[in-house]
Amino acid sequence: MFIRRPLSLCLFAFSLLSLPGTAIAADCRASQHNVAFATRLVALADREYREFNGHRIGDDGHLLKFGSAESETELLHDPVSGEASPTQSGRFAWRRVWEYWITLGRHVDGEPLHRKLVFVPELLEDPGTRERTREIELAKVLEGLVAEDDRVRSALREAAVRAALNDSAWSAAFISFLMDRAGLSGEQFRYTATHSDYIKAAFDGSDSYAYRACDPATVKPRIGDLLCYSRGNRPLKRFADWTRAVQSSRFVSASHCEVVIDVDAPARKIDTIGGNVLQSVARRRLRLNEAGVLSRNHSPEIFPQAEEKDCLTSKYCKRQNFNLQYWSVLLQLK
Repeated sequence: MFIRRPLSLCLFAFSLLSLPGTAIAADCRASQHNVAFATRLVALADREYREFNGHRIGDDGHLLKFGSAESETELLHDPVSGEASPTQSGRFAWRRVWEYWITLGRHVDGEPLHRKLVFVPELLEDPGTRERTREIELAKVLEGLVAEDDRVRSALREAAVRAALNDSAWSAAFISFLMDRAGLSGEQFRYTATHSDYIKAAFDGSDSYAYRACDPATVKPRIGDLLCYSRGNRPLKRFADWTRAVQSSRFVSASHCEVVIDVDAPARKIDTIGGNVLQSVARRRLRLNEAGVLSRNHSPEIFPQAEEKDCLTSKYCKRQNFNLQYWSVLLQLK
């Protein structure tokens, strides 16, 4: 039977559908996604973690395994045997991080050599100097390295690059590396050294973009998704904070994202892999609640982080929970 509805009610319903948040919520309930791409991305991330010999973080936020770090000359590992191997491309952990930047440079011109070295003039000679900290681009440092001995010149160049890697946050470069290897174009993914750039692109909602922005408090994660947290002095603690913040033309926010590589619904657990986590590539386990979405147990608002200074000044030291973050946006693979 046809029921006539008041025009005002119809207009109200239409206005709700027109709201960005409502449209986002509807899209995030989509059941289909690019399984083939997700599988490829997961395999790439897992292989990178294995080759790097990265850290492992448990669902309680405690460090289970400490692996290789960004600036070390530890050998990369064979991803199958788990043994250190001198035949892996790049050979060392630091050289693999440099490869992340080189890959990003194929999409963002000059990005690798824009890395900066942090220094204090005369600090080597005078430990008490009050000179302020300064920065210099890697490109200028490499240009200034002059040595007749090829070995000396090569050693200086490698040392400069390793120092620049140590002074540069590379987690977004790691994500860009994975997306490049998985085959995404510049229209499908925003290649950048800043996480919030590609997060904003997901909010902007281009049909060709590979990801859409969703609320991890209400949307179940799937393999191939990117789970992100906000950090810094003014973190965006909830998805609603992101939806407001990205409206600014000058939007930028300190953040970090990791690839969801496994979803164990019966156990209510997911595994993620991210770069530059404690200066390494890390595999992390997180908890889900009974609804299958990210547990609130990982929120700093529920369980405040232990004070780091207590471990320095007190006899007792509470183990730090590395999973306590404002996990406030999920980039869902379309």
